[in-house]
Amino acid sequence: MKSMGRRHRPFFRICAMDTRTPRDGRAIEELGHYDPMSRNPETQTVLNADRIRYWLSVGAQPSDKVAAILRKHKVTKPAPGEPWELPKPAPTPAAEAPAATPTAS
Repeated sequence: MKSMGRRHRPFFRICAMDTRTPRDGRAIEELGHYDPMSRNPETQTVLNADRIRYWLSVGAQPSDKVAAILRKHKVTKPAPGEPWELPKPAPTPAAEAPAATPTAS
């Protein structure tokens, strides 16, 4: 987690980082953000679950705070042999193809 924001207004970016880099150093990939001051629970934590599952599947170790956030949002490490991609939601019938209306000619 990279510390961002300003004094009395914390904001954190959840990143994949090498263990040898400083806390606020260069990240390999940004995976989401956490805003503890947000009153709206939907915008308090934004996660890219597919990419987080990928990094966990290749051996990334989350920090204690990030692990707690991942447990809260039910993002888990995929089991061996399980694909790391989350299943895509099925398209709704209304969004597939609008019905063509015949025109009188």
